[in-house]
Amino acid sequence: MRFRIVLGLVATLVAVGIAVSMASADDITPTSCGLRYVAGGDAFPAGAEISGTQRYSYHLLFDHLKGNTAKPGPWCLRSTAASGATTLTYYNGGQLANTWNYAPDLITLSIGEENDSIKDIIGDCFKDYRDPPHDFSGAQSCEQQILNNSGAWTTLTNQLITILQQYAMIMSGRPKLIIAVTGYPDPYPQSSDVQSKITSFCNDIEDSTLRCLTRWNQLPNALSTADQVIQKLNKTISNTVAWFTTGYQGRFVFVNPYDKFKGHSMKMQVKASDDNPVCHFCGTDAEYMDGPHTGNENFGSDSPWFVAQSDGTATPTYLEPADQIHDPPVVLSTVSQTTSGMGIHVNDAGQKCMSDLIWEAVKIKLGVPEAPNSNICQ
Repeated sequence: MRFRIVLGLVATLVAVGIAVSMASADDITPTSCGLRYVAGGDAFPAGAEISGTQRYSYHLLFDHLKGNTAKPGPWCLRSTAASGATTLTYYNGGQLANTWNYAPDLITLSIGEENDSIKDIIGDCFKDYRDPPHDFSGAQSCEQQILNNSGAWTTLTNQLITILQQYAMIMSGRPKLIIAVTGYPDPYPQSSDVQSKITSFCNDIEDSTLRCLTRWNQLPNALSTADQVIQKLNKTISNTVAWFTTGYQGRFVFVNPYDKFKGHSMKMQVKASDDNPVCHFCGTDAEYMDGPHTGNENFGSDSPWFVAQSDGTATPTYLEPADQIHDPPVVLSTVSQTTSGMGIHVNDAGQKCMSDLIWEAVKIKLGVPEAPNSNICQ
């Protein structure tokens, strides 16, 4: 049975964990409280590039668990989450031990996206999208390597099982404990959303239209493969959690933000130009200069739920030399491009959505008689 898959430390974690320092944990409410919530995991719950009050754990605490200010609930929060955390470092780096020590009534966990190999989807692969000359075929190859790395997916499954087994041990002493394990949103635009934008974008870069189309028509397939990685990540996590959901009367739940984040991908504003002067019929009596010819398109969302990171501003060498089918010979002086708005970390609006999704999944299990709310994550 899969519950027997352990990494060799299960029997000793309690004794070892009690000795682990809690200095890295983040208390934002007093510890003298009736009910305790521990939020653990990686950059997603840690709130990379946003403030502590924008994390989903904070929203969950103050928007839901503590209720309104007139009648606050008896909840406290400890966030152990840290950027760069993996299933292995969650287990042996103090987060799991701190969870034990805090005697929680609610645990949320987002872990796995920063595991070895899988993390490339928001690392090396992301850079191929953002930085000119936009090696979309390279991005797709990067993503395919993640999909094909069976060892990475097996490791995620086995190590997550070990973590959840530890939660089950905590639950044996705290029978009302609820555990919500989350999936991840896809930060990239959907392939179906970018296809119609490519032609108009490239047509506006008049003298390099064909070269532009050759490169940007590779984007939809790359995005489709990126989406497969995120969906495989979520499926791997949900399948693992499902074994515990069944075995522990629904006290383990999987919360997937994937669908709600559609339409709220990262922004991907691309401005590319054949800069002036562009010489037409160069060296002939018909020679003339014009330009610049600029394409400017947002291939991502106009309402992104991801924090914009630094711009990609390298020379778009894929636009050189100019197309020589119309008005030959054509000579470009320079080409330029800025790609802005792209980012991989969830912003405040996305974190708020995640907190609302978790609340809908756990509130009845926590004994809160609140009606279901479908009007969330708009």
